[in-house]
Amino acid sequence: MKRPITIFLFIILISLPSLAQDAKMLTRLGNDLVKLNDYEGALEKYNEALTYLPSYVEAIDGKAKVLILMEDYKSAIKLLENAIKKNSDYSPFYLEYGIILIHKNKYKDAIENLNKALELNPKSNLVKSKIYVNRGAAYQKLDDFDSALNDYSQAIQLNRKNPNVFMYRGFLYYKNNELEDALDDFNSVIELDPQNPFAYYNRGMIYLKLSENNKACDNFHRACELGNKNACKMILNNCVKFKK
Repeated sequence: MKRPITIFLFIILISLPSLAQDAKMLTRLGNDLVKLNDYEGALEKYNEALTYLPSYVEAIDGKAKVLILMEDYKSAIKLLENAIKKNSDYSPFYLEYGIILIHKNKYKDAIENLNKALELNPKSNLVKSKIYVNRGAAYQKLDDFDSALNDYSQAIQLNRKNPNVFMYRGFLYYKNNELEDALDDFNSVIELDPQNPFAYYNRGMIYLKLSENNKACDNFHRACELGNKNACKMILNNCVKFKK
């Protein structure tokens, strides 16, 4: 009688690594589909991964992200609340929850969750950077510009490849009339994302304030070419006379 039990246990032991591997592979497929904006397909892969391994945190996190992208906040909240009960020390769950709360205009609650995400000290610098970016956005919505600037700067130190963070910080510098710092940040956006119309438009606005009208108009023209309608209006209002 002991022998069949031993064989049965052996089968279970060799199947567990296989289930984990399948879950990992399906999660990676889901991540790839997100990059292709195929959210339905990604959701299917994450669900498949969770049938193999219901506690697989990467699949749960990926599913939460997709639900947020699909603006299904109710389902995302339910998923994350259950996940946090079982894995209260997994930082990305608090990050995703914070993002939802920002979308729902609950900025103080968002900051509380993002603080928790930072307290758990995630190993990934990309995750840390995302936490700082989103906390900065929440602070900005609360008009706490100093805290927002500090968080955007922390995010940039951790990841200098995200043009959006330079854009956010540059906009705050611009609002504070720190034009040279704003210009540096919009230059960084354009280096990282040369087709970004908002960066050219914002850079044009800075040059206009600095009375460098030809540079301003060059940037407005580029932004207009890339589809920024405000830049097209700025050309009509400010640039025709500079052609003479």
